[in-house]
Amino acid sequence: MPTSLGTTGKLILAFVTLLLGAVLISSIAAEGLDKTSKDAIVNEAHEFTVVAGNVSESTVYTVTNAPTSWKTADCPLTSFAIKNASGGTALTITTDYVPSLSAGTFTLVNSTATEAMVVSANPTNLTYVDYTYCPENYMNLTWGRTIINLVPGFFALAILGASLLLFYSVAKDYDII
Repeated sequence: MPTSLGTTGKLILAFVTLLLGAVLISSIAAEGLDKTSKDAIVNEAHEFTVVAGNVSESTVYTVTNAPTSWKTADCPLTSFAIKNASGGTALTITTDYVPSLSAGTFTLVNSTATEAMVVSANPTNLTYVDYTYCPENYMNLTWGRTIINLVPGFFALAILGASLLLFYSVAKDYDII
């Protein structure tokens, strides 16, 4: 026989719980992904200083999203690459440029190859930098990122469990189980 909540009430509550869970789980997962993912920058333009046809080794270039505060030690830039504007030829690290990933800076090395790729093949002196950086809301701790990534799964299990308990209660009320 039906209990005080009523069979119809239990069924409605179970379906509302499932629908609410389905709506909320995507935003919970998206927010967790936002906190645990690094951002990638592709083709950030930099104009190089050229003096008498030579690349200036003394000029320090800074990327737009250079690490600050805790990120200088705990989350330096990664996947750092430089390529010239004409054809996207990649420059070689230490041979053509020297990066400081924790500071978000780099300098060019005045070599024949650098001059050929940056100056001769590129009259505008534009060169593009690609890198990956940590946004301000990035969860720096490995264990913290793991926990945040587990939250949507546990939320889904909790919603499913609550709905199954309500469906079980309805089945028990009508002696199906």
